[in-house]
Amino acid sequence: MSMKRIAAILTSLVLVFSLAACGSQQAGTSAGSEAASTAGSEAASAAQTKTEEQLLAEENDILTANNELWEKVFASMDKNVTQTTLNNNYGDFLMDAVDNAKDQFTEEEYASLKADADKIREIENQITALPQDEATSQSAAENGSTFPQFEGKDLDGNSVDSSLFANNAFTVVNFWFSGCKPCVDEMDDLDALNQRIKEQGGEVIGVNTETLDGNADNIATAKKILESAGASFRNIYFDPGSEAGKFALNIMAFPT
Repeated sequence: MSMKRIAAILTSLVLVFSLAACGSQQAGTSAGSEAASTAGSEAASAAQTKTEEQLLAEENDILTANNELWEKVFASMDKNVTQTTLNNNYGDFLMDAVDNAKDQFTEEEYASLKADADKIREIENQITALPQDEATSQSAAENGSTFPQFEGKDLDGNSVDSSLFANNAFTVVNFWFSGCKPCVDEMDDLDALNQRIKEQGGEVIGVNTETLDGNADNIATAKKILESAGASFRNIYFDPGSEAGKFALNIMAFPT
């Protein structure tokens, strides 16, 4: 998850505008205008070449860069936040969350968070503009279609795959992450739900999106949260580059 592509675009723009400035001294205003137009076209073309996965990775990088501040924002969110309370654009949702927690931050921190949310809003606009085939995982999430096939592990390192869903009469999948206070607060309720639906052949399965890459520290944190809540329902992870991983990383409303 890197912003090298953005850096490359910005570098290209700097070079183009530098050349335009040199050329304008010799060829006049029209050459400068042409170079500026070329720069705009190159930037637009570069943006269009990005996949949804790359754009979502950029959003994650933005949040990670100010991780401590964003954890405070997420922790302050109302536990009753649901999909129906979200704006269409995730950046707008984050803007509102930052405003609601404004009194917890210095002016500099507040400005930094607002800038992050604005960047994410722009990235969301790029995602919205992608061709339909680039938003497959998003459509699957919205339409409630079958969860993608996967191979992965549970948090204890045991291998799992899609058959665990097939072996259940029905499965409730809960997506969460460790810095999400509403997610953590409902763990005991989810464990109680898991105990109830087991009698009907069902199961609650948790997916902590911060564990998808198999990061040992993130897995340990997730296990500690579950243990503290007395929650024993199974949590799993899989390759973030798989269709199931893309599906999970595309979820913007937590807990889901």
